[in-house]
Amino acid sequence: MKRTIFSFLLITVCSTLVFPSTIKNVVKDDLSDRIALGREGGTTRIASADRMFSMQAVSVEPEVEAYNYRNVVTISVQNYRGSALVEIIGNKGAKQTFFEVYDMGFEAVNLNGLPAGEYTIRITLGSDVFTGTFNKGQHGRR
Repeated sequence: MKRTIFSFLLITVCSTLVFPSTIKNVVKDDLSDRIALGREGGTTRIASADRMFSMQAVSVEPEVEAYNYRNVVTISVQNYRGSALVEIIGNKGAKQTFFEVYDMGFEAVNLNGLPAGEYTIRITLGSDVFTGTFNKGQHGRR
C-alpha cells in the first residue's frame, strides 16, 4: 500500500513539473501591430512666447503613432493643436475621418466594411502629412 501511494505521488509530482513546460506562453509584442509612419514634406510648427517677454521661438514637432489591431486602427497624436484628418485608402475601398487635438489626441477608426488587402494611411496635421501602409486581413486577421 505504501509503495502504491509513493508511486502515485511520484507520478503526480513529475507530471506537475512537466505539464507547465509544455504550455507555450507567447507574448505578442505591440510593435508587430505598429504602423510605420513617415513624414511627407511640410514645415515645422513654431510655438512662440509673447513678444513682450521674449523673441525666441521653440519648435515643436508633432508625434504621431498608429496601430492596427484586428479591425481597428488607433491613432495617437501629441504636441499638436488643431484638426487631424485621417484617410485610409486601398484598392477596394476607403475611409476618412477627422478629430480635434488639444496638445494630445486619440482616435480609433473601425475598418468594418473594408475588404482584406493593403491600405495606405495618411494623417494630415495642418501642413504636416504622415503616411504609412498596413495589411488588413479578413475578419480582423492578418
